[in-house]
Amino acid sequence: TNHSVYIIDYNQKNFLYVSPNPLFLCGRSPEEVREKGYGFYFEVVPKDDLRRLIEINGAGFSFYYGRPVGERPDIIISYDFHIRSSDGHLQLVRHQLTPIMLSPTGDIWLALCVVSLSPSKQPGPVVITDRRNSDRYTYSFSGRRWRRQPEITLSDRERDILTLSVKGLSNAEIGANIFISADTVKYHKKRIFSRLHAKSISEAIGTAAEMGLI
Repeated sequence: TNHSVYIIDYNQKNFLYVSPNPLFLCGRSPEEVREKGYGFYFEVVPKDDLRRLIEINGAGFSFYYGRPVGERPDIIISYDFHIRSSDGHLQLVRHQLTPIMLSPTGDIWLALCVVSLSPSKQPGPVVITDRRNSDRYTYSFSGRRWRRQPEITLSDRERDILTLSVKGLSNAEIGANIFISADTVKYHKKRIFSRLHAKSISEAIGTAAEMGLI
């Protein structure tokens, strides 16, 4: 996979597992990052982005604990920020955080974080997705509040195109499967990108999967 993953233990404020993919490690070994836990962020995230992360953390928990306990496992939060590599180069990454174990009182105990390269050119919006009903909320740093986004729907043809794209088919191959031209496939992809606020087919697939649209 081209993603890095790690598991956060919120009780101990450390990492239980860090994958060996170097994308997120900034020149450290998985063992070094695991031992540093939260302290790793303070070493590799620039100050401006770190301030945003701290605010996102507080706002995300506020939103999360405002939901009924039964809904909490279905909440996903994603956000983009910079990390500084071992050679000093800044790299924009996307973090997606999903609860995987709750305490008996409904608090987050363990969470899975998936790190990928961001398709954006600057830190992007903070997005919370509810997998039960595809509701999406974005966070406003200026207003310090969450805003619910309009409902997103896809047509049967758009879902077919995304499903075939998962298999790595070209536009021509997708068209042959559903009896339309490659140009028509391109047209539908542009509509999909617009609806899902995606810049690439991989980002569109990921967003659609998070929202339960495919």
